[in-house]
Amino acid sequence: MNKIAKYLNQHIVGNVYDRPEILSKYSTDHSILRVEPKMVVIPENTGDVRRIVRFVNQLHVKDAHLDLAIRGTGLDKTGADLSSGIVLSTEKLNHIQEIDEHARLVRVQSGVTLGQLNSALSLKGLTLPIAADPRQTIGSLIANFVSDDFGGKYNGIYYYVDCLEAVVSTGDVIQTSRLNRRFLEHKKGLSTFEGAIYREISNSIEDNFDVISDLDKKPTIDSAGYELIAQVYRERGRSFDLLPLFFASQGTLGVITEVILRCEVLPTDLRRFAVAFNSTAEVADFIKRAKTLDPREINFYDMRIFSTATENGKEMSLFSKKFNNGYLLLISFDDKARKAKRKVAKLLRLLPDSAAAIIENDDNTADFGRIETARRSYLNDSLNGERAPLTDDFYVPAEKMPEFLSALKLLEQTYDMDLPVMGSMSTGNYQVRPDIRFSTIDGRAFTLKFIKDLNQILIECEGSISGGSPEGRTKAIVTNPQLSDNEVELYQRIKNAFDPHHILGGEIKLDANPRATVKQVRTKYLNEIL
Repeated sequence: MNKIAKYLNQHIVGNVYDRPEILSKYSTDHSILRVEPKMVVIPENTGDVRRIVRFVNQLHVKDAHLDLAIRGTGLDKTGADLSSGIVLSTEKLNHIQEIDEHARLVRVQSGVTLGQLNSALSLKGLTLPIAADPRQTIGSLIANFVSDDFGGKYNGIYYYVDCLEAVVSTGDVIQTSRLNRRFLEHKKGLSTFEGAIYREISNSIEDNFDVISDLDKKPTIDSAGYELIAQVYRERGRSFDLLPLFFASQGTLGVITEVILRCEVLPTDLRRFAVAFNSTAEVADFIKRAKTLDPREINFYDMRIFSTATENGKEMSLFSKKFNNGYLLLISFDDKARKAKRKVAKLLRLLPDSAAAIIENDDNTADFGRIETARRSYLNDSLNGERAPLTDDFYVPAEKMPEFLSALKLLEQTYDMDLPVMGSMSTGNYQVRPDIRFSTIDGRAFTLKFIKDLNQILIECEGSISGGSPEGRTKAIVTNPQLSDNEVELYQRIKNAFDPHHILGGEIKLDANPRATVKQVRTKYLNEIL
């Protein structure tokens, strides 16, 4: 064991590892990258996190650089939880501290997973209505701020976080809260690092008020940089809260350790409705009217996804009889049974004559469940390599979907590759999974070309490649050059306020290095590594 790992093990309750087999396990996530750390730290409590962060910060003061990346369950798709220095895993910070069922509040450590939390909440008749991988941690849902399928109705994770606790780069702990002017002035007057953060963020907002106003008015959803600075201090002289800055920060401003969340009453009914279209123009018009009925989700699938699943042996007979090509919409309602039934009846009246529809009933519920099975089958099927989440979670406005799909069709012809789309028409969050041959030089080069080509299409369609999740390492290749000088200056001030030595997430977001990212593209398929 190296000297640093041994020293840290003497000073924390948790563990520090530098064994090759453990380092290899934490060198990949769900992105296209592989970055092997020098050490992996698994803290047991907030005190451990503070000691680790403080130690790394002190190394930088002494001009000994060791970057620190924060990792939940390793599901990041942009390489933001990888580091050539230290990976700090929150997997042991996994305790549900308190549930107040009457106030519908829950206090959890950041390493608690969505599945773990909702299992516990369901016993109280509550839920956190987020449609994400149940293995995702609460900390990563905030830090990666992925737009989820229920967001159209329930507004996403941003709406449910009341406040959080985070360890910042000096090892100090801060707790976010909404402050009035008097308490803000108190915070700014503190001689601590927390006071310095409040002073600098407040000054940054005052100095860049016009830039922030422009960000707030942007029609395109985008998670690059620290765009939620616009939500910190919306009106001068009113309330101020640092909380929005931690959304989409990807661990670059602090290590989230605890969170207080609001919850919803657990719905008892679910009614689903599947409809197929041949024309994307008809889809856009239908969705515009369907959204007025406040569905839980409106998911969009290119029918080629189901054709692939059928070829792989997944039975889709109910849908294949009616839905041979085009696009499938899966719409669900979680209202009371009678209300949901009325909404489905209204949907039927909105359908054009060319559309085909199936309503869920007791006899075909299993068939509706096979839609998700077919989606997973498609993602794991690959003729030549791997369907990696290269550009997952990009944003396209609903009215621009016909234009986007037409441009994507041209890209398919250029690459001689099928690129079926799936995603949420409630939130405009989509994914396209190209086949990638990581074992070849041409395959790795293709990944970078594809990111750039898709990004250009999204710009032309008023979308954003980082609209559904932040940029990390991979998307930063195209998002950083798109930022204006004023945006870069503002975002750098925010980063410097929280992390003057840039010890947190040293190669992601604004600090991403395109050349380094190119070299980090893995040469093996993920299933071969894991």
